[in-house]
Amino acid sequence: MYEIFEDVFQTAVRYGILILEAVGAVIIFISAVKALVCVVKNPDKGKNVFTEGIATALNFLLGSEVLKTIIAPDWRDIGMTCAIIAMRAAMTLLVHWESKHEKHEV
Repeated sequence: MYEIFEDVFQTAVRYGILILEAVGAVIIFISAVKALVCVVKNPDKGKNVFTEGIATALNFLLGSEVLKTIIAPDWRDIGMTCAIIAMRAAMTLLVHWESKHEKHEV
């Protein structure tokens, strides 16, 4: 009975990881297209659109990394996932800081 529950749980977490990563990729793609359109219309606004899209996508990708720690089989995988989480969190903070800094300049 326990093995069945564990298999169902791991499958659900894997699908959750896949969904979050797909949503993050789609957001990056959509924000790139929107930024391209904005750059054609108004060159100053395009960078903000893309920066905000990347920040949102990084949050989804960070969520998928957190889920990966749940099903990590050993400490090595947990360490790698934590390192990725730290890098993505740092990138998210940097993108948010850059976006806020650009808004104050405009």
